[in-house]
Amino acid sequence: MKRIITAAALAAALLAGAPRAAAVCPYTVGPLGRYIAPAIVQGMTATDDGNAVEVWCTDALDGDDWYFLVDGETDLRIFDRIDLVVDANGTPDDFSDDRVIDALYCHDCDGIDD
Repeated sequence: MKRIITAAALAAALLAGAPRAAAVCPYTVGPLGRYIAPAIVQGMTATDDGNAVEVWCTDALDGDDWYFLVDGETDLRIFDRIDLVVDANGTPDDFSDDRVIDALYCHDCDGIDD
């Protein structure tokens, strides 16, 4: 039993020191250079000028955080499930420079006629 624990600890130490590969984004960038990312609003903070609100969302698929600004009169709420429209910024293989360009959500989806 002691050897197994020691071997497991050694393996964990070796893996911890190994270089990590870049995170793979679960999205495919479309022909217009955009993709949709489902997310959940985690927090909202008013900006200093009061005309905008910074929104903090967590990506529902891979847990990445997104921050973006919305109009100060938004009806967006914490814990809303939203779909982020994300611009790949001309670099579909580099997700570090992507930016949110829109957020799609509905508070009264049951009242919408198909």
